[in-house]
Amino acid sequence: MGAADRRTRGRSPGGQSNVRKVAILHNPRLERAGPLAAQVADWIQERGVGAWVLPAELSCAQLAGLDGTVRERLVGTDLLVTLGGDGSILRASHVAAPLGIPILGINLGRVGFLTEAGPEEWEHVLGQVLAGEFWTEERMMLQAQAFHEGCSLGRAEALNDVVVGRGARARVVRLRVEVDGGGLATYVADGLIVASPTGSTAYALAAGGPILPPQLRNVLLVPVAPHLSMARPVVLSEGVRVRIVVEAGREAVLTVDGEVQSSLECGDEVVVAASQHAALFARVRERTYFYKTLVARLVPRH
Repeated sequence: MGAADRRTRGRSPGGQSNVRKVAILHNPRLERAGPLAAQVADWIQERGVGAWVLPAELSCAQLAGLDGTVRERLVGTDLLVTLGGDGSILRASHVAAPLGIPILGINLGRVGFLTEAGPEEWEHVLGQVLAGEFWTEERMMLQAQAFHEGCSLGRAEALNDVVVGRGARARVVRLRVEVDGGGLATYVADGLIVASPTGSTAYALAAGGPILPPQLRNVLLVPVAPHLSMARPVVLSEGVRVRIVVEAGREAVLTVDGEVQSSLECGDEVVVAASQHAALFARVRERTYFYKTLVARLVPRH
């Protein structure tokens, strides 16, 4: 399926909506998110569409693992609405991507780079989606798996990035990196970011990486504060397999979309590749929205 095809799904022939069941995920740390979630659910149900609110007390691990009750209720869900910021969308993507559920983000956070609507316009935007007036954007995700002495420490998926960085001690890590079995470089740095195009505007950008449009399907390597080692970011093709080995007796930490996954010892390795899943987003803005959002969110205003 080509990029153009991936980005045109989202409504049935004739513009009729396929949305019949909506789940709502809100950030429990935001005071107004809970009441707004209840208001959004009532508004949706008044229009003859099923709606329910995901339990706010679920942890990120529970959401990613999808306990039986949540998984059962999410099967057949046509849309997942998030109330929060980009962090809420990252959590939602781990739930929604394996089930092929599009995400509609309502921004209650600071940046909201991935969201589609502000808190003052959610009724208008959600009304368009329920009417079938939207398109579906697909974004590449990454899969990471850590190993200790050949045994798996676990597997996780990321919408933004996978990071192998220094541990509790303020010492650089030494990371040997291979791409498809061939040596690339050994980094002596605070860490190494493996980012998707979506993640190119997050931590990778702060570390000096390039900005990649979301429709691309590339893997981006960006070292963090490299010392006497290759400092340039590297853009790789979608199908690569990146292997990162911790060297020189230094402790390291693996984080996925900002969540700590495991501690790493000398000799441990992390393998990163493109995920078989993709994050889907319901969009009502024009298809060139990314560049306008880039300027609005990232360029300082004086």
